[in-house]
Amino acid sequence: MKIGMVDYENYLPEQKITAEELSPLVDIPAEILRTKMGINEKHVGGEKDHSAMMAVKSAKKLLERNQVDPLDLDMILFSGETYCEYVCWTAAIKIQNELGADNAYAWDMGFRCAGTPLAIKVAKNMMLSDPDLNQVLIAGGNTNAYLVDYTDKNQSFMFDMSPAGCAILLRKNHPENEILETAVITDHVFCDQVIGKWGGSLHPIDETIAADPEALRKANKIHLPDPEGMKELLGERSLPAFTGAVRQASQKSGVAVEEIDYIGITHINPKAHKAIIADLGLSEDQSVYLSDHGHCGHVDQTLCLQLGIEEGLVKDGSLCALLGAGTGYAFACTLIRWGKIAE
Repeated sequence: MKIGMVDYENYLPEQKITAEELSPLVDIPAEILRTKMGINEKHVGGEKDHSAMMAVKSAKKLLERNQVDPLDLDMILFSGETYCEYVCWTAAIKIQNELGADNAYAWDMGFRCAGTPLAIKVAKNMMLSDPDLNQVLIAGGNTNAYLVDYTDKNQSFMFDMSPAGCAILLRKNHPENEILETAVITDHVFCDQVIGKWGGSLHPIDETIAADPEALRKANKIHLPDPEGMKELLGERSLPAFTGAVRQASQKSGVAVEEIDYIGITHINPKAHKAIIADLGLSEDQSVYLSDHGHCGHVDQTLCLQLGIEEGLVKDGSLCALLGAGTGYAFACTLIRWGKIAE
């Protein structure tokens, strides 16, 4: 039995901000934003661009284009960001309600920006083991861009973040776009390095914080307990984890890394992007770089797939590696054989 990707859909807010417009907000020259950080422009969300909302927009368009009745969905897996519309809320059930997918059950999975490859793995494995799961919708959205503090230079590695949403439809024995294997690496030394410190049960936003406008502003942003230490550790450990996920996924899929035709990498700085490709022995023309979109979180992998197809880099028979990474830190790679599945 094989699991195939029927189709996917990306939602990207229409409004964008260019490097020149972003520059005064972050106090970094536009040229540095472009050349060192890989940001030509990125998406800016509006009032209705929140994680579940953007996932719904993507899912509706995906189902309509493929003439799929929501009643024929067996499961909905929300793979988006847990920083979403509400606290203590199941986004997937909201998506189910908006679609009218009455015969499905829906649940959330959180894994930061490595969530899409993991969601594909989880959905595939569940479909293979459960005879009642024949058609599964993965939907996600990311609004972590709203948590970034542009006044904190230590957060500059997140200045590329953009809100976005995506949806993926998987089906048993679909004759195209076979999902191969996924590898996941988590490096626990980073577990407390990037956190939304305030607003949880450990550090609630109390009256003291609420009474101080600046304290309240910071409480609604990401917190970095040890930015210099994290930067040093990432320099040592991120490249082996990125490439390790690709190598493990290839081994599990029974293919060599050299057989990969296309690799879609989550948006990181250009130097790191090139280092991953070089370490794997691939060439830069086997990938795209998201400099005109920014880091769209969970959407980066399907966006890279879309751009690869549009640019003619992904064709029938192409072996595609979709590589994501998220704070925590987590690194995940899924391999897909694009196009018709051989008998």
